[in-house]
Amino acid sequence: MATEPKTIGAVERTFGIIQALEDLGAAGTTEIAQELSLSKSTAYTHLNTLHRSGYLVKEDNTYRLSCKFLRLGFSVQRGFDLYRRGRNAVDELAVETGERTNLVVEEAGEGTCIHSADASGSMDIYMSPGERWPLHATATGKAILAHLPSERVDEIVDRHGLPALTPHTITDRDTLAEELASIRDAEIAFDEQEAIEGLRCIAAPIIVDDKPLGSLSVSGPSQQFTDPGREEELIEALREAVNVIQLKFVFN
Repeated sequence: MATEPKTIGAVERTFGIIQALEDLGAAGTTEIAQELSLSKSTAYTHLNTLHRSGYLVKEDNTYRLSCKFLRLGFSVQRGFDLYRRGRNAVDELAVETGERTNLVVEEAGEGTCIHSADASGSMDIYMSPGERWPLHATATGKAILAHLPSERVDEIVDRHGLPALTPHTITDRDTLAEELASIRDAEIAFDEQEAIEGLRCIAAPIIVDDKPLGSLSVSGPSQQFTDPGREEELIEALREAVNVIQLKFVFN
């Protein structure tokens, strides 16, 4: 029987604290200790180490993540060739359609947003950079899954399952397989309130050298996406934006 690789407990606790502070916003030693079932002395030692390293800011005995993480985030984002070549098209698609747009890649079997835009300037973007969603429950995720090898799709489903995020989420493997086949034929994927109730999304895969580098989507309130004419406009704009991105990989 294969054994799990060894991990370092202290490092796991440190990242647990970072995750807790992301969720809580700011917290003191006692709150962190209770949140992670640590002793106060252990929690304090980790918090103080992160603070001394510049990764936490301490204010009135509470800690929060510092802007060092912001710098790291930008570094990760710029590391994606897809982001560098695609961000302008994502922004322009948002302006053209007046809808939210998202650029997504598959990482660790999940759909991870690497860029998003909203022409209205609203911060109410359901998928912000760095945020992860199950691939089977989003249009962006299904657009990617449809173009991955079947073995990779099986690995992802085996690892993450098909959890229901809303009553509309696909939770059956056969149903998912049928939908992925339809997406491959149409080169367009839909999220019919499968991730968030009331939200509809249309996505297209970004294929380069027969591989899905990611996907691009437009999304908005479901009632605004029901008109067939509007849907066709969005699909056409989406396909044009994807074509622009793909051509940048060919000629740049």
